[in-house]
Amino acid sequence: MTVHPPAAQAKTASVALIHNWPLTLLSGLLLPVLLGLGLWQLQRAEEKAQLNAAIDARLSAQPREPAGLDALQAYMPVRLSGYYRDEIRYLDNRTRNGRVGYEILQLFVSGKERWLVNRGWVPAGADRGQLPEVAWPRVAKVITGFLYPLDDTGEVPAGPRVQSANRALGRELALARPAWSVRLSADSDTALVTGWQLVNSPPQRHTAYAVQWFAMAAALLLLWLFAATNLPRKLRKKYRACPQADSD
Repeated sequence: MTVHPPAAQAKTASVALIHNWPLTLLSGLLLPVLLGLGLWQLQRAEEKAQLNAAIDARLSAQPREPAGLDALQAYMPVRLSGYYRDEIRYLDNRTRNGRVGYEILQLFVSGKERWLVNRGWVPAGADRGQLPEVAWPRVAKVITGFLYPLDDTGEVPAGPRVQSANRALGRELALARPAWSVRLSADSDTALVTGWQLVNSPPQRHTAYAVQWFAMAAALLLLWLFAATNLPRKLRKKYRACPQADSD
């Protein structure tokens, strides 16, 4: 009788277990990718959670006059006293609860400084060629909100309807800080519908993506076990043999 060395026995056992090597190689390549994508989404969820915590901490501060700030940062609460001008831009294709409309960008003069204030959202009318009417107070007001950076790309918009709030618009309007706008707080009496989305995707969305990638990895592993190995057949044979062994 020929006695095989342990290494040869292990190789023989693995060959006997796996009967579909192409699927095994493909699964071996895909499984680390799926697991890596799931871990990456978990990392993104953690980053977004930390970003949300930092934004909440910054927004909880008392609003201050921008002139009293050493440096401007996104989401810093600010307070401005002054009056609105009739210089309005309609930021197009903005949605709230599935409805299409505009965000209203209006010039606000505080002392000698001109600021671009995003007052919030208004719905679009049935006729998209007709811009909605927007009212504003004609007397001096104190407004509160938070700083939000303007996009650093895009051309100078022509006309009241704009596709992005960018720095080119800030320079055209001769803003005191062409790189910044002010988004009104929901409790500001000149605010429209706010509902600001502070980050582009919440942590929960990344967690859901991670669960999907891990589920795909689990499905791939099960597919490999049932389609590329003899393990299910061996388990069935062992299960069928168990009652006979017990009866003996």
